[in-house]
Amino acid sequence: MQTASARYGRPKGTGLDDRQRLASIAAAIVANPKLKPTTVIRSLGVEDPSTIRRLRDKFTSEQGKLLAEARRAARAKTAAVQREPARTARSAEPRAGAHTAVAKSSTSASLSIVPQSSLLVGCFDLGVCAVKAAVENQSIMAEYWLRLSPVSMALRGQLVLNAVAVAMYTRSQGRKACLN
Repeated sequence: MQTASARYGRPKGTGLDDRQRLASIAAAIVANPKLKPTTVIRSLGVEDPSTIRRLRDKFTSEQGKLLAEARRAARAKTAAVQREPARTARSAEPRAGAHTAVAKSSTSASLSIVPQSSLLVGCFDLGVCAVKAAVENQSIMAEYWLRLSPVSMALRGQLVLNAVAVAMYTRSQGRKACLN
């Protein structure tokens, strides 16, 4: 009697190593818990829907472990930041309350940088891509219109009219110079 059932369809797992991306997703969510995993994935620059789905599914399956590691890393970073200003503050000022205020402000600033900077970079990249596409499209359209025979004939006629106008203007300027 057969105990194991046959598996049908595509095998699970792609074999891709997404640990770094998953860790950055978790770090962004720890820094700003209001963010959704899909939003963070898109802010990291991933546009392919299947890649977004794969990363989101991997993140939700390992969410507890990833968030715990990200919180641990954030605490370690916070502790390192607090120790360093504390040493410099103690040497500069003998008061005990001075170094804690410096450490708290630098900690909150360092944690809020993670999602905002990646979002800023993503928006900047999007803007640069949009400008590049607009300039390329305008260049293609201008080249297309200039190659049309009626447009090229009109431009040649305009150049001839401009040359005649310049010649008439310079001749009239020469007559005025002779009369004076």
